[in-house]
Amino acid sequence: LGPSLVMIGWWLILRRLVRIGRTQRVTSLADLVSARFGKSNLLAVMITVMAVVGVTPYIALQLQSVTLSVSIFASAETGQGQGTQINDTAAFWVAAGLALFTVLFGTRNLNVNERHHGVIIAVAVEAVVKLFALLAVGAFVVWGIAGGVAETVARIDASPIGMWQTSGSRWTALIVVSAAAFVCLPRLFQVMVVENDDERHLQIASWAFPLYLMAISLF
Repeated sequence: LGPSLVMIGWWLILRRLVRIGRTQRVTSLADLVSARFGKSNLLAVMITVMAVVGVTPYIALQLQSVTLSVSIFASAETGQGQGTQINDTAAFWVAAGLALFTVLFGTRNLNVNERHHGVIIAVAVEAVVKLFALLAVGAFVVWGIAGGVAETVARIDASPIGMWQTSGSRWTALIVVSAAAFVCLPRLFQVMVVENDDERHLQIASWAFPLYLMAISLF
């Protein structure tokens, strides 16, 4: 809900961020904050360090999931069963491959006016693949294993998950935090603000992105 609300109200925040980014030649969140307070280099360095510290666990979790997926597929190919242990060598080569991809498609030039179309295409393809994969798995679980929507809902209601409740204040806090993360995460800021070359794209994303999240949430 938090990211969806940000996109639905794009003219309040995102449109201003895009205009400020284009005017101030912003290439990162650190540049944006620095430009707001007199182009302070010290402040930009502090924001960069905070961002690196903040996203390191996030990147580590993504690297872990990719490496574990590769290990599972590799163990299935060799007939050794499902692998659940992450190999350090595999993790190293996955990280090296991702770094090489970033260098080739993301950081070849440091021109602030350049748009990294290769990176955006990769993100878009990833989103489409993720959507179809989740829909396929969800459909298989609901109709192939559980026996239909009604049976799935009945199983959920009968499980401990159906008894889970949360307070209104915690629910509101999660929405606010997710909305803030949606704007402040470096990858999302890069896609929404730095790579944006037309404000009309935000208008399209204001309804397309919530529909995308809704489609994923259905399963």
